[in-house]
Amino acid sequence: MSNNDFDIIPFAEAKAKILENPAVLEAYNEIQIRKVLMKQLKDARKILRLTQQDIAQKIGTQKQNISRMENGGTVPNLATLSRYAAALGGTFVFQMPFQQ
Repeated sequence: MSNNDFDIIPFAEAKAKILENPAVLEAYNEIQIRKVLMKQLKDARKILRLTQQDIAQKIGTQKQNISRMENGGTVPNLATLSRYAAALGGTFVFQMPFQQ
């Protein structure tokens, strides 16, 4: 073993290095987008004074699944996010970052 085998690499440096891989970067970005969408849904649920159980019943799942999604324990697919949005009376809409 060389002395370098025990060197500690700062997390930010390791993360930057691994994100140089286009496939890893794409997967990472997708997860980040889903997390942002999930936070928006959770915030909307709270504003509407709905419980996790209310949402679970509306989309046909268990409260524990809603809890895991909202707390980052799982990363929901787009279909699940869409059902959650519909349970809140909404939908996802793509918006351009600029107006023509």
